[in-house]
Amino acid sequence: MATLNGILNGLEVIEFEFAETPKSTPDNPRYFKEVLRVLLADGTVVYNCAWTNCEFTRPKASGVWPHVKAHKNQTTRTPKATADLSDIDVDGLPLAEVIDRARKATWYSVQLDATQKKLDKATREVEEWKPRAKAAETQLASIRKAFSAVA
Repeated sequence: MATLNGILNGLEVIEFEFAETPKSTPDNPRYFKEVLRVLLADGTVVYNCAWTNCEFTRPKASGVWPHVKAHKNQTTRTPKATADLSDIDVDGLPLAEVIDRARKATWYSVQLDATQKKLDKATREVEEWKPRAKAAETQLASIRKAFSAVA
């Protein structure tokens, strides 16, 4: 969650999860990487920027998504460091939240594997099509040259 103290808009956060994108379907759920769906103590649902200590909220996920660009410059200024698992402190968290984080980590791992497979397949297809495209360009250049000689 973006807020470390569990308070958002002056209310206690009951639960949060990554918000679904408009392209999400029951058979193929899709989630924003940087937008959270947050249930507050008064029963309202708001959408929150997932960046640490950012309390930017909107009533719809689509309202938060453009805001995320404000954080993109922050990542380019600071070098990316490898995550050190010893820095993860879960001592003060309720068991339910630790389990929820473990489930989400497993889900992300599965999604990462599936995405890597898709990337590998696309890379193989590009390598297969690249020689054919180059040959077609050469043939097209010959055809254009022949037409320009006739005209």
